[in-house]
Amino acid sequence: MNTNTRPRGASAVVLDPETLLAAARAKFGGTIDHLGHGPQPQMLIPVNRGEAAVVNGEGVGEIADEADEIEVYFAYGFQLTTVKLTLEEIAQADTGERIDLADGIRTFGARLSSNHHIWFRKYDQDNSPN
Repeated sequence: MNTNTRPRGASAVVLDPETLLAAARAKFGGTIDHLGHGPQPQMLIPVNRGEAAVVNGEGVGEIADEADEIEVYFAYGFQLTTVKLTLEEIAQADTGERIDLADGIRTFGARLSSNHHIWFRKYDQDNSPN
């Protein structure tokens, strides 16, 4: 499967993984050396008429809560865990690079394409970074 079959036009901000990881380790309650990068790339997208979400290369993500925090996925041992980061902390990870969500979510099977479609439907064109 390739990205040509996915709808295009959902522009995402590519986030710097080292900046995100440093922010997460500063807040993480477990053994910080075991906390690593989640699926890459991590992307910031506008959704639902002005809300923000972070979506990773697996098409898994979360939307900002009422406190303007987003649960961002990281690797911890052999599983994924989330760490809440503020929108300000996430903004510090802005690389300036933009990517179409269709290209940012990897292609390998129906689950990943389904994840892309979920986020594509939530995408907020009026508040896009471009």
